[in-house]
Amino acid sequence: MQNTLTGTLVENAAKRGQPRCIHDMTPRGTVLTAFTGNGKSHRIHALGLLLVLAFILMPGPLSGQVCAHPPPGLVGWWPLDETSGTTVSDHSGLGNTATASAAIGSSTPPQSLTAFVGKGLKFYFGSHVTINGPSPSLSFGTGGRFTIDAWIKAHAAPIVSNYNLATNRGYGLYIGNNARLSLDIGNLSSPLTLTGGPAINPNVWTFVAVTVDLPNKLVSFYAVPTGSPFPPPVPANIPATFAADAGSVPLTIGGCPGNPNGCDTILDEVEIFNRVLPPADLQRIFAAGSSGKCSKGMTWFHSLSNSQIGTITVGCGSSGPNPCDPIHGDRQCSQPLPLLCIFKPSPPLQLPPILINTDPNNQWSGGVVATTPPVAAVSLQHSTDATALCVAQFGPGWRVAEFHDGAGWNFQAYGGTVSAPTVPSTRFWVHINDQPSGNCWSTP
Repeated sequence: MQNTLTGTLVENAAKRGQPRCIHDMTPRGTVLTAFTGNGKSHRIHALGLLLVLAFILMPGPLSGQVCAHPPPGLVGWWPLDETSGTTVSDHSGLGNTATASAAIGSSTPPQSLTAFVGKGLKFYFGSHVTINGPSPSLSFGTGGRFTIDAWIKAHAAPIVSNYNLATNRGYGLYIGNNARLSLDIGNLSSPLTLTGGPAINPNVWTFVAVTVDLPNKLVSFYAVPTGSPFPPPVPANIPATFAADAGSVPLTIGGCPGNPNGCDTILDEVEIFNRVLPPADLQRIFAAGSSGKCSKGMTWFHSLSNSQIGTITVGCGSSGPNPCDPIHGDRQCSQPLPLLCIFKPSPPLQLPPILINTDPNNQWSGGVVATTPPVAAVSLQHSTDATALCVAQFGPGWRVAEFHDGAGWNFQAYGGTVSAPTVPSTRFWVHINDQPSGNCWSTP
């Protein structure tokens, strides 16, 4: 007997151009029947049905809040999601990993707790994290430009600093005793302090940012509480030449010397860019709210080969301990992985007679696929950048492969050419054009 609810949902999905059912990639279990709009039925397992319904009902690009894709120029990104140990990850792809001053725990500093975007760290009693060694990517000399931003819930306290008191070089961003955002920066002879933005309420999550334009001697401050409209920047002029490189002093995050009821800081999503972010970019990060920045992207893998005709199947692979997730992504964007590229001529390559093309979620793509060398996906801003990488590797007509190139979930293609190497069985990046939070980059 037809399940009316299931049939309606699947039919609606068909009208929206989404996959109407998922190929059986789940463990064996209860089998249900879903009816599509053309009157045909498909047998799907119960766990598979849950994935189908999740994909059908998941928010699209225009519905609900989605994560913000990181703007270009990212050189340090510490989500501070760690709950144990002393290693603090950098998601910029540049390897600016940090070490906590003590083991992260639930009751001692640095203290892991629920923050604004997932987890965050609370710093007091001098606890902090330190970037492992001075990093050239976090040093901006006397003529550079940079941006620092974070979500904070804090009293007067340091946020980030690599200020070198011995040489009066470097920078430090903190909340001053007047509760306003402050920046210390070296002018080679003494520290220069600039202050801007409204007073910060220590009990309200606030998005803070500072942009520094050394050539034009201009600093702009932002301090925006949740629920407030995004304001214009508060500018401050730099009266002299200064140096934003700290030499041998590594960057620290946190470092508040006081007790948990006075000088304490909860920090989340700390990041640094090697350019001045325009207000529109900062506003997009603020508007994403608790969804934060997109830190994961979707990956596929090479699941089957047909050596007789040189075709392969690539796909999502929803089973196993590390399944593909086209909704939220499944691998950190900072992880270097190959990028799946596809060449689809016009007209498309004909279906080899030996292939079975009846599975609506594993259809013939009409093309040839290959993979690039590994790339940290966070370094790509748009899907056009991913396509440019495919063109650079394999030539005109190639582009980044997309989830729907074979209707969805999986597709079949020729597995390589003389100039395009065969596709490995390891995970690789694939684009999905209608789920912003499933990509490490945006779709222009």
